[in-house]
Amino acid sequence: MKIRFNQPEQKIPDQDRGVRIHYGAAKRARIAWRWYLIVLIASVPLLYLIGLTLLEIIVMKADGRVAVPNIRVRSSVDGYVQEFFVKPLQTVQKDQPLAVLHNMALEDRHQRLITEVDFLNQERGKLLGQPGNASSHSMQLLRFAQQQAKFYQHRLQQYEALFKQGAATQAEIATARNQYGSALQSLALQQTAQSRDHGMSAEIRQMSSRINELSLELDGLGLKKQQLTLIAPSAGLVTELFVQSGEYLGQGQPLLDIIFPEQAYITAFIPPKYHDRAVVDQVVSIAFPNGEMAKGRIVSVPGITQKSMIEGANLLESPRSAILAHVALIEPVRTQLINGMPVDIRFPFW
Repeated sequence: MKIRFNQPEQKIPDQDRGVRIHYGAAKRARIAWRWYLIVLIASVPLLYLIGLTLLEIIVMKADGRVAVPNIRVRSSVDGYVQEFFVKPLQTVQKDQPLAVLHNMALEDRHQRLITEVDFLNQERGKLLGQPGNASSHSMQLLRFAQQQAKFYQHRLQQYEALFKQGAATQAEIATARNQYGSALQSLALQQTAQSRDHGMSAEIRQMSSRINELSLELDGLGLKKQQLTLIAPSAGLVTELFVQSGEYLGQGQPLLDIIFPEQAYITAFIPPKYHDRAVVDQVVSIAFPNGEMAKGRIVSVPGITQKSMIEGANLLESPRSAILAHVALIEPVRTQLINGMPVDIRFPFW
């Protein structure tokens, strides 16, 4: 048989120039889905790029961080921590005592001043009671001013004792202190007028001046004693204690931290291409790391910020600008809000 290399196309593959050729049956059947699988695997990169493009168009996302406001309570005076009234993870109310400090030098100085002032007042009273040392009208005014000062001083001490028991507020103590200060000022004016009287001796004038100096110093020590009781500036949750009972706490050193979970908000870093969505009252969806979804609303847009690497940027990506926005939660969430926890901010497509 002569071999021909330019054979024409045959419409009947089982015949060759009119002769029927018997082919053997296939050893295995052809499976069509394998070819589809090969085509699908080869198309995965293209489908992935198409999916990313569609996701970028349909889903508008931004990075965010949970921000929980906190306050670090610091000591205003020096002293040893005598007693703690709170524990970690305990909820406290505004003006609730947190701890009491003890300063032995301050207590001794305060007590010595009280003793000295009382002694000088008694001695001056004896001298003023002697004949020829004061006129009748000015003496009556001076005694009235002394009685008023003593009355308001006793009242201030009562309010301070009630405050330690939790039965008085700082406003009441401040009012009592102002009344006591006004009484001392009135007493000083009466003493000045009395000292101009020719019947008053130099010894009484010197003693009155010394009493006024000690009274002012005593008021300052009273304020410091009040600051030995550290109180909560606002209602919140105690998270961490930095010292223990019996430890020394210097002025300005931290005592504990208080957070306010009910005031938590989301700090969102919105890409500039979504600037039309970065408006106040814009409703967004917040996706937490555990998969929980919640609704939020943009409450403020402070401005543009520089987004750093630790805020979700790729390691190969340079720092970029973003629109800073504060998002408030519309509904309560079951997820525990931790300061700095990353979240996803999603904007509606329509």
